[in-house]
Amino acid sequence: MIYFKLYIKQVLALSLLMLMSCVEEFLPETITFEDLLVVEATLTDELKYHEVKLSRTFRFEDEPVVESDAEVRVMDDSQNVYVFNETGQGHYVSTSKFSAQPDKNYTLHISTKNNETYSSSAVKSPSNTAQITDVSYVNSVSSNGEEGIDILVDSFDPFGNSKYYRYEFVETQRIVAPFWGALEIVIISDTPPFKVDAIPRTEEKRTCYKTTISNGEIVQTQTNSLSEDRVTKFPVKFISKKDSIIRDRYSVLVKQHVQNLEAYTYYQKLNEFSISENVFSENQPGFLEGNIFSNANPDEKVLGFFEINSVSSKRLFLSYEDAFPNENRIPYFSSCSKSKPYLTDPDSPNRSPLIELVKNGEVVYLQTNQDFFGNPIENPPFEVVTRACGDCTFYGSNIKPEFWID
Repeated sequence: MIYFKLYIKQVLALSLLMLMSCVEEFLPETITFEDLLVVEATLTDELKYHEVKLSRTFRFEDEPVVESDAEVRVMDDSQNVYVFNETGQGHYVSTSKFSAQPDKNYTLHISTKNNETYSSSAVKSPSNTAQITDVSYVNSVSSNGEEGIDILVDSFDPFGNSKYYRYEFVETQRIVAPFWGALEIVIISDTPPFKVDAIPRTEEKRTCYKTTISNGEIVQTQTNSLSEDRVTKFPVKFISKKDSIIRDRYSVLVKQHVQNLEAYTYYQKLNEFSISENVFSENQPGFLEGNIFSNANPDEKVLGFFEINSVSSKRLFLSYEDAFPNENRIPYFSSCSKSKPYLTDPDSPNRSPLIELVKNGEVVYLQTNQDFFGNPIENPPFEVVTRACGDCTFYGSNIKPEFWID
């Protein structure tokens, strides 16, 4: 929940300061609390199933609270109604695919299980004439002196209709297990006399892919003060050269959201609140009003913003060698440990250390023990490696994405 996470950051910072200033340890508790509805709702001009997330604010010492069993719908100014059904706790998805149409007005309507109703202001879909023309990268140094790369975006709207932009990104990394074996261990007998075998693998576990969606980061820019509606080499993300996400091969899909001025201003203020370093500053965040309101009580506070954006996207691929051609690759995600566990424990013949490790998913086959001479009590049959280093599915999916280019 991007909205609530940014507000809770202020509470966490205050709690930490209080902890550091006290001699005795204590458990911080919320001093004041308001039970508010939290709404996350962004529609786009993409033809897809759209999503709305509903939750409640919660005390610092409590667990997150979702808003379930609500009725959610979106209506346009032609009286078309798009119904959203709850598919998970507080997660509502449209029953059909649709795309927000240019110059149409849309309104969000919510009815909770307690019969409280909320509506948004009418929001118009912005221009869809801005397109990302390029996504690139450049070697750079961060503000704290760390070497890495900046992911850069170029965009242009020849009609000058867009001007306000917010960026999201979806990152995918390829993961190659450094100690992969062509065989896998199967358990023939897990009671004495213990017996295992090594057979050819039936599933791809050497090369996998892991996808991460940006969450909670607000990246914006505007061209309102420029002579043309053009974004040039705008940095949307910094990646450290030590970040394992670019260890092998990396891809990022950058999504550009064209916002209206109201949405741009709301997210800009939200971002300013989230990066405030001094919780005792004169500029306290207080309550950031959005465009969603209670129908029965205009004074009731609601957290969140209903926005409609036009979206353009473009993908970039790069390898570590591309960005840092004269340097050795960074180490693997995990330290790798090899071992030769006994099939039968010499000190406890009713135990099989090897079978226990395999059953617990801690190790995978690496190679046959070349010193094995047929007595499993005196010497182990296989050399194994920790699963994180011999089975890529420990980190990601072995299904290659359709968009992936090696």
